Amino acid sequence: MLFPVAALLLALGFIHGVTWPGVLLAGGAVAVVLMTAEVIARSLSRTPAQLVRAAEALSRGQQVSLGSSDDGETAQLAATLAELSAQLGSRQHLLEKTVESIRDPVVVADEHGMIVIVNAAARRLYSVEPGFDTLTGVRTFQNYYADGTTVMPIPDTPMARALRGDDVDDFELIVKPQPPQPAVFLVVNARPLRDDTGNLRGAVAVLHDVTAQRRAHQALVESEQMAQAIVRTALDAFVQTDQDGVILDWSPQAEVLTGWTRSEAVGYRVVELVFPEELRLAHRQRITRFLQETAAGGMGMRYETACLHRDGHRFYVEVSLNALRRGDGWIINSFVRDVSQRRIAEEQLIQAQKSESLGRLTGGIAHDFNNMLTVITGTIEILADGVKDNPQLAAIAKLISDAADRGAQLTSSLLAFARKQPLQPGETDVNDLVGEVARLLSQTLGSQTEIRTELSRNAWLAFVDRSQLGAALVNLAINARDAMPDGGTLSFATRNIQLGIPDAVACGVERAGDHLVIEVTDTGTGISPTHLEKIFDPFFSTKEVGQGAGLGLSMVFGFVKQSGGGIEVKSEQGRGTIFRIYLPKADGTAQRAAEEDDLPVRGGDETILCVEDDPTIRDYVTGQLESLGYNVLVAANADAALEIVKRGTAFDLLFTDIVMPGMNGRQLAETLMAGRPALRVLFTSGYSDGVLPAQQGRGGHGIPLLTKPYRRGELARMLRRCLDLQVDFQGDPVPQPYSVQPDLERFLRENPPAKT
Repeated sequence: MLFPVAALLLALGFIHGVTWPGVLLAGGAVAVVLMTAEVIARSLSRTPAQLVRAAEALSRGQQVSLGSSDDGETAQLAATLAELSAQLGSRQHLLEKTVESIRDPVVVADEHGMIVIVNAAARRLYSVEPGFDTLTGVRTFQNYYADGTTVMPIPDTPMARALRGDDVDDFELIVKPQPPQPAVFLVVNARPLRDDTGNLRGAVAVLHDVTAQRRAHQALVESEQMAQAIVRTALDAFVQTDQDGVILDWSPQAEVLTGWTRSEAVGYRVVELVFPEELRLAHRQRITRFLQETAAGGMGMRYETACLHRDGHRFYVEVSLNALRRGDGWIINSFVRDVSQRRIAEEQLIQAQKSESLGRLTGGIAHDFNNMLTVITGTIEILADGVKDNPQLAAIAKLISDAADRGAQLTSSLLAFARKQPLQPGETDVNDLVGEVARLLSQTLGSQTEIRTELSRNAWLAFVDRSQLGAALVNLAINARDAMPDGGTLSFATRNIQLGIPDAVACGVERAGDHLVIEVTDTGTGISPTHLEKIFDPFFSTKEVGQGAGLGLSMVFGFVKQSGGGIEVKSEQGRGTIFRIYLPKADGTAQRAAEEDDLPVRGGDETILCVEDDPTIRDYVTGQLESLGYNVLVAANADAALEIVKRGTAFDLLFTDIVMPGMNGRQLAETLMAGRPALRVLFTSGYSDGVLPAQQGRGGHGIPLLTKPYRRGELARMLRRCLDLQVDFQGDPVPQPYSVQPDLERFLRENPPAKT
């Protein structure tokens, strides 16, 4: 009969928040009641049956009422019993309320498995009341699960084990209430309950809800897994180190970037693994400063540096740092991005901007200079013809003519570097051109220089100005000769290549796709690293003063870039130099280069509309055209030319400068050809400033251009070429019957018959 009270007291020993003094106090009250009942039984041998029943009820914790009695001793005893009964009931009620208010579920069962105590938390979880058989009763909740999936047998539950006498400590399980309630994660402690003689009288189980902790832990695990997935799939490499630079983590991208595997990198100092020796001290100082700034509230750091690949080559990276406090130290997380290609592109942009600035400067100078040279070179021919019978004056005229030619060459080199020279690109057989250059150089460079060619049989045609490419190859060959004072080997090679976007950027070509590569290799002294960065700058030269103008390589660079290609150089001191020229592939078959007309200068009687804004050049050209027999209509600009056309004046050819104030020469020609498609046009310029594009003219013929400065013979030949070209009413060339006579005459001139 005393078990419910005793079990309740023992259960409280497992509940946090109920102190043992409280349990002892309640136990003392029960002891007082029992001892009082025993005293009554002994002192009143003739106790009425009512008192006996009262003592038994008191022992069960029930309220006792003895009624009235005339016996004073009996009345006093009855009052004492009533007071004790009230105190015991109050204590029991307090204990029951305490157990009921505990947040964790508490369940007490007797030795038969019947629940005798179940608090509110347990009732909510299990939906059971006292009297439920924990071993055989039908559960309203689904069941216990040890792993969330597998049903736990009832004999294995903590209460069943405690009823068998086992102590159960921190047993983890999952309870799934009826849907839609979520699963609950529990940690269970259970103990058997025994009386003073050691007999099993029941069991108590206290369950602690750890669902929130488990979900937080699962969220942390998922967050860490997500972070690891981000690191594994990030485009940038991830490196984690401690504050001393010892590598703790090394992502797959870091393996690709550096060549070191994770197992090889973890545990080593990052500064010794991937930093060049001369940069290690600076890196340590940077990390020290970074940690100091982070400790003071800094948010992170980003910087660029050179790194060393496992195979020894250098590359440039951008590093983003952040640090996390761990105990007394720091964890440093680094995201590393390869920026080598970006740096190359930036350097090319700087070079392009520098070239553009110099180009604008040199272009303006060259325009005026070419105009002056045109007058000089043209009039010197007249003077030379007039003094040909006076050797002394003829020699002076020859000196003036040679100086004018050198000035024209200098101006051409400046314009080539600035990419402002007028080009006439076409489909060019580079193998054929290289062969011509090699034959020319074999007679020029001397016997000490061996010339070799390795030309691909399937080499594509290149879309390039043939004459300018030949000049560029000769220029490279002369530089190679100067680098081999004791002789050596000069090699020319061609091959095809397909450039992707990254390769196109690295090579500096205008666009990705098919390109022809020309390699010019020498076995000379090579170029020092300090000079290698400046070799394409104008007026830069390693030769002695007076040995060169320093425009050769800058001219080659400008010509190649203007042609939509790229050029790169690789050199080691003492091991020679390799120049690679990348040229865009042509789309058709090569046309034979036009040969200079060997016929005498020939004029005509046609009418020419001459448009020139410079008065000196205008007067000179007018005189030259009239001396050739042509009728000349003169206009100082495009507006004046349009006025002449509006008056209905007939003319056969438009001869116009390209760069003029207001409407330029190209716009003028397009305006006039809109009404007269068959109109013949000859452009002239020493500096087109991009007005005349590098494109094909009408009917696939190159745009007719006479480059300043020019001589009287060149002017006469270009005029006759344009005037003699037969075109239809739409301006397209009329096909002419092919004749072998010009080829036969040229063959006989080059191979005269042996005299017998």
